Amino acid sequence: MAIIGVKENVRLKLELDGGMKGDRQIIKSKTFSKVKPESADEDLYGVAESLVGLQTLPLSKVKRLEEIHLKEE
Repeated sequence: MAIIGVKENVRLKLELDGGMKGDRQIIKSKTFSKVKPESADEDLYGVAESLVGLQTLPLSKVKRLEEIHLKEE
């Protein structure tokens, strides 16, 4: 029984540095959905760099979030 993974949903998440509150780091995030599953990581990062220019907070991390459907072949 072979199992294959099919990408169903891909999102781009920007984690932004919201500063410190006491001794805790504050992270704010923006998530963009409906990303094409076949998009290359380099392309997503390029889009993230463009979007960061529109934000008021500095970038902390760029994440690619994937939902993968597992099914028998």
